Amino acid sequence: MAGTAWDKALDLLSRRSYTRGEIRRRLVRGGWDEDEVGQVLAKLERLSLVDDRQVAYNHARRRALEGRRGRRRIRAELLRRDLEPDLVEAVVDEVLPPEQEEQALCRAASRLAPGGRVPAERAERDRLARRLLRAGFAPGRVRALLERASLDDLDGAPGPGDEEDE
Repeated sequence: MAGTAWDKALDLLSRRSYTRGEIRRRLVRGGWDEDEVGQVLAKLERLSLVDDRQVAYNHARRRALEGRRGRRRIRAELLRRDLEPDLVEAVVDEVLPPEQEEQALCRAASRLAPGGRVPAERAERDRLARRLLRAGFAPGRVRALLERASLDDLDGAPGPGDEEDE
């Protein structure tokens, strides 16, 4: 183990944003004891070098704007980053409210479906459904979407943050 836990934490943060839990795990795995790791994490927070809420928000917002991930997938990705479940729920609700997930699902399906249309063949429909489920969209929403005859009317669906004309 070369250097200090502080040096290692700064080295990690020089590459990308990490959550408090991710830094803790890496430092403990690197052989530093819990007391030293706790002191490093406290200092990082005091200096505003680690902010779990901001990391969660940025990750979720980026995924939501891509329009290829549903709430379930974004939630799972954030939980894998050692974030508190309450924080994850609040951020996902803020970034991709349930009512906007339908729009994201339509955009994802338009991209994934051959020719932007729901396939007529059962095997192709099942394949599209599996891809949408893996992307984190709710099974009921996927099923309802695939029951529609065409995705043509969904190509122009607004994205997260877009406003619809009323």
